[in-house]
Amino acid sequence: MATTIQSDAVLTSLRTLRHATNLELHRSLATSMPRLSLTSVHRITSRLIERGEVGMGPSDGRTVVVDARTDVHDHFVCTTCGGVIDLNLPDGVISVIQDQLGQNLVRDGITIRGHCETCRLSYSSVVTDDGHVTPIQLKES
Repeated sequence: MATTIQSDAVLTSLRTLRHATNLELHRSLATSMPRLSLTSVHRITSRLIERGEVGMGPSDGRTVVVDARTDVHDHFVCTTCGGVIDLNLPDGVISVIQDQLGQNLVRDGITIRGHCETCRLSYSSVVTDDGHVTPIQLKES
């Protein structure tokens, strides 16, 4: 398949970042490629996904996260900062989950959500009277 300087740059940036939204990729390339538009980054990542050169990462449903890895693997997503970490859960863990779900589990990656160590050490949660959980910053990051 034909590649362009721009698509090569997006792919290189994604491999460095490992997981990124189109906006994060655009920002990472803004200095070296100031004329590259966010729309172009979106088109490039769409083509890369379509061609199987990159994968889809876990998403909050509002933004697309592109994953440098194309193989089936698991993720941890920080609910505070949005950071994504690759996991490779052992088959024993998958078996326990499968036993609880029956035939409902499709093995295309499991996403675990929680607070990463940095956020856990920097924030604490306060539960308001209406039941909402609000993170409060304990110290400067």
